[in-house]
Amino acid sequence: MTTLVPGTTGTGDLPLPPLQAGDGRTLRGLRLRYRVAGNVSAAREHGWILVFHALTGSADVEQWWGPLVGPGKPLDTSRHAILAANLLGSCYGSTGPQEWAAKHDDPFPQLTPADLADAHIPLLEHLGVERIALATGGSLGGMVTLEWGRRSPVPVDRLVAFAAPAATSAQAIAWNTVQRMAIEADPAWQDGRYAAGQGPVAGLATARALAMITYRTAVEFEARFGRTSSRTPGRFDVDHYLRRQGDKLVARFDAASYVALMRAMDLHDVGDLRAAAQATAARVGTVIGVGVDSDILYAPSEVRAWTEAYRAAGVNARYREIASAAGHDAFLIEWDQVEAILREG
Repeated sequence: MTTLVPGTTGTGDLPLPPLQAGDGRTLRGLRLRYRVAGNVSAAREHGWILVFHALTGSADVEQWWGPLVGPGKPLDTSRHAILAANLLGSCYGSTGPQEWAAKHDDPFPQLTPADLADAHIPLLEHLGVERIALATGGSLGGMVTLEWGRRSPVPVDRLVAFAAPAATSAQAIAWNTVQRMAIEADPAWQDGRYAAGQGPVAGLATARALAMITYRTAVEFEARFGRTSSRTPGRFDVDHYLRRQGDKLVARFDAASYVALMRAMDLHDVGDLRAAAQATAARVGTVIGVGVDSDILYAPSEVRAWTEAYRAAGVNARYREIASAAGHDAFLIEWDQVEAILREG
């Protein structure tokens, strides 16, 4: 695959210049796989849309935010070009742990959301992006969105971060730790240096099942499943659901990438909120922090707190909240509410 010629749409690979990571290491030989969709000519007038995906998402925004993408929709492909890249560490074409392990003796770097944001700067330069109409993402993507607000090399009209705190809490790190423990307990883990197709399937499936409990709520589980056993004799429906979610992720995702990106989420911390707000105010017109009222992973109070701190420091910031029984994943489910927020001026 080749780098896209500026002004065209499709999927491309961009070799990155040396990246100065937050831990002080200079990383070389990295690559971003990215996708451009929409009207590049119109984007020169109306601005681009920059989207950052969540933990197991990808640059194919239509796959996970499909109802929001298209002409006249919140991610309007008739007025804008949508730019999304597979985050470094993922397994959908950008440099990730498996490729790294084949070329290096040392472990895959511990990247932060700030590093993941920095990796996009050469991409904008390559494509000639001069203005961003909207920068957005949820969960890990929301963390990267917050970091983008502090470092964007071009003006950003609006920045919308869904279900992301200013810094990951001890409770959220604890959930991720147990998921990593499940993966590491699988004999096939081999410290992340396993052959393609021979990774820790059982460990990754267990980690995903645990994650789904944090992404949803007791209210939803009770309403959807209760204590019924309609699918498999002797197995509760919620048991079947969690096992199925594990199997589905194993079929499409890599365990080492899962570990690397979870670690990035653990390391998320924008630092001093006043300083972060001032850096953001110099680059971004409007900031919207979006919490989910039933989120047990990143509580809405955490999102409200940084939004209010940003506003107190001079940012044109406001807080919005999605009402849903779905929990953290509501930004991938409650289409009408998400659309209304994305359309805010």
